[in-house]
Amino acid sequence: MKKVLSNYIFVQKNNMIKDIFFDIGNVLIDIYPEDCIQYWADSADLTKDEIICSFSNNLHNSYEVGKVSNDNFYLSFKNSLPQPCCLKENDFWIGWEKLLGKEKIVTIEILKSLSVNYKVWLLSNTNPKHINKLKLSSSFFEFIKGAIYSYEVGRRKPDPIIFKDAEKLSGVIASEALFIDDLIENIQAAKKFGWKVIHYKNDNLLKEQLSSLDIITL
Repeated sequence: MKKVLSNYIFVQKNNMIKDIFFDIGNVLIDIYPEDCIQYWADSADLTKDEIICSFSNNLHNSYEVGKVSNDNFYLSFKNSLPQPCCLKENDFWIGWEKLLGKEKIVTIEILKSLSVNYKVWLLSNTNPKHINKLKLSSSFFEFIKGAIYSYEVGRRKPDPIIFKDAEKLSGVIASEALFIDDLIENIQAAKKFGWKVIHYKNDNLLKEQLSSLDIITL
């Protein structure tokens, strides 16, 4: 057992697992889409329902696989709103950042402790605006080996090929990889690809789930 950094989380290593991949949203940080929607509604003098109906999942997916630029993401969304629309670009991006909440302190302490014995990675459906914001405000980046972002590899979870991309970048083989994510469809995709998985629900349960894989945290 090893003492980790200055905190009091200890980790007993599972020698069968080499690399651990963390999702970001709802695992390492809280996310608040309702705050984003409310800010856009207030800024554009529209209702929340009008915002929700105008926000295209196809546009969002295209943005997060790098097919749509920042400018086109804003303009396409603005043009989809009831016209004439007064949503300014600056207000759009302020609202977009409001989706990001605070760090989950206990989960990040676990991530830091795991980084002593394992290579730790991020594996996230995300976009350049959010990553740039998180790099300015989040502590977990200094403890990771690297990251696989959907907008950089051109694929979003649960696309199974993104796990192949992660293997190529990290050099790990499927049987030695562990993936932690809050969405069951992403967990199922990784499991079918041969990865060990943890369906994240909360901090305390995460410790139990790691323990079930012989990764003991105290």
